[in-house]
Amino acid sequence: MNRLRVEDMEAKEALDRILMPKSVAVVGASTDPFKWGNMLLAAIQKGGFEGEIYPINPKAEEILGLKCYANVRDVPGEIDSALVVVPARFVPTVFEDMVAKGIKGAVVITSGFSETGEEGAKAVQQIKDTSEGKLRFIGPNCMGVTSSPGKLSALMIPFLHESGEVAFISQSGGYGLQLYLRASALGVGVGKFVSSGNESDLKGWEYLKYFGEDPETGLICMYIEGLKDGRRWYEEAKKIIPEKPIVVIKVGVTEEGSKAAASHTGSIAGSDQIYDAAFKQAGVIRAQDAVEMFDFIKGLLYCPLPQGPNIGVVSNSGGVAVETADRLIQNGMKVPTFSEEAQQEILGVIPAFGNPKNPVDLTATLNMNSFLNVPDMVLKQPEIHGMITIGLGTAILNTMFPDVPKEDLAGIYQWLNGQLISAYKKHDKPVIVIDPAADVEPESAKIMEAQKVPVYTTPERAADVMGVLYKRKLFLDKIKG
Repeated sequence: MNRLRVEDMEAKEALDRILMPKSVAVVGASTDPFKWGNMLLAAIQKGGFEGEIYPINPKAEEILGLKCYANVRDVPGEIDSALVVVPARFVPTVFEDMVAKGIKGAVVITSGFSETGEEGAKAVQQIKDTSEGKLRFIGPNCMGVTSSPGKLSALMIPFLHESGEVAFISQSGGYGLQLYLRASALGVGVGKFVSSGNESDLKGWEYLKYFGEDPETGLICMYIEGLKDGRRWYEEAKKIIPEKPIVVIKVGVTEEGSKAAASHTGSIAGSDQIYDAAFKQAGVIRAQDAVEMFDFIKGLLYCPLPQGPNIGVVSNSGGVAVETADRLIQNGMKVPTFSEEAQQEILGVIPAFGNPKNPVDLTATLNMNSFLNVPDMVLKQPEIHGMITIGLGTAILNTMFPDVPKEDLAGIYQWLNGQLISAYKKHDKPVIVIDPAADVEPESAKIMEAQKVPVYTTPERAADVMGVLYKRKLFLDKIKG
């Protein structure tokens, strides 16, 4: 068996043990609640981890109710993975101990290695020499990992998504952690999170390969500062894309940004034009920022792909409808005029001064007959491949009717949005909702997104997501011939 194949097997075994462990050692566990070694241990406990936890500290007998050991070698049972938070000067010795114990996977949270210069790089080489062929590790200079199926919250905070089919790998530690938290608030379930740090051992392409083969992962997203083996990453991405979308943020676009990335995690930033071209060739979806990333992820997870470029727009505001149509066209899509037959049917349920052509302008009517019937009339047209709605079911009822009990209005929200969702789900076509007031009154958006109908606050965000869905459809058609 060739060395490359052996390394692939080692990476899979290490990541299996790191993300789905039966036992975990915290090397550098501390009695001080303000130190990493204590916060990490507490997070694992509070996260509900069901396996064995071994604090490693030669100066303590017990931490957080758990028996301490002076060294991983002293632990009586098997250790699946170790989380290392000792100062950098002790890490080489810790690696000797972990190898002797037979530990296969580790997460090195400690910083002060290749990102700091020549001495740090020498220390990294020392631990790589010690661990070669025996142990694979994440980091150093990272924030940890989480695994919802493994009930493991190995971060400085005790937080775990209940579930999710997104795997998120971030080279940025602090920002990656904040995005992991933000994802939950936005309703994006991240089942597995890896703060990859300097990637001195396990590289970006290995995470890509692992999650590409993981049956619990449906979408992969990455925050990238630079790739140390860009060609291998590209080849792995091409294999994965037909089955799973990959969404990335790549920073270091400017020369100054590239230098900052190099000093932060020791990343090889490279030409942004090369990265951009490679992403496009492989079918990787590039987001410009975190807002776009989560917008794209929600659309890709919630919606079927449009089978063509023709999009229907239904709105209670003429101006926003035009803005939406403009952005759709800028994304390479079309907003075609409906057939005479379809227009006549729509005219039967909207005000006489409304517009049935596409975009459909319902006007500022509160007529439920319009709201509930027009979406189905649009979606059933064979030449229409998707729909964006504005203002349907999203009236700011609490603000409009302040004297009506909120529980009464909640019932109206539930009923109206439930009827709309039924109409949207009747057809196997993507439906995206624009709710400009979602930040003011989120009730409608919550109901929609609970049923996998994505909601955005602006026409641009909604149309850009529809564009991403269509571009993925075109790319898949192209590679399938």
